[in-house]
Amino acid sequence: MNINKSYINLALWILTLMFVGSAIGSVMQGSVDTWYKTLVRSPLTPPNYVFGIAWSILYAMIGVSGWLIWKKEPSSNIQLIKQLYTAQLILNWCWTPLFFRYHQTSLALICMIMIIILVSILISKAYKTLPNVSFLMTPYLLWLIFASHLNAYILIYN
Repeated sequence: MNINKSYINLALWILTLMFVGSAIGSVMQGSVDTWYKTLVRSPLTPPNYVFGIAWSILYAMIGVSGWLIWKKEPSSNIQLIKQLYTAQLILNWCWTPLFFRYHQTSLALICMIMIIILVSILISKAYKTLPNVSFLMTPYLLWLIFASHLNAYILIYN
């Protein structure tokens, strides 16, 4: 693969993830403006604009990770990492409608815990063969843990 094509693929990974994340967020905005505002939220809940900034950065990092994973030579470990990456991403995209559209805070928390488990395993499995992926996915894992606190708080106090 030549360098220009490689960077185009990288840009496509990042832009695709940011677009999908943004599209899901936009569709749920009405629920954020109505239902979410009525909830008792954790004192640690940041202002709403922080979520957009954080997720934009995280989706860019997740996109770079996907690009790195898919350009790596195939092996059984890489196949497992691809499966973990895909599964956590699908669950990531499911969390927002579960929480904001369907108001299923308990199912959303279960979904979040599953994402945390998958991302933790992904980081562990990628550590030796794809250390950059482990590095890039760590802030995402930390954000997921924080987000699970916010989700759990809403579940408990509402």
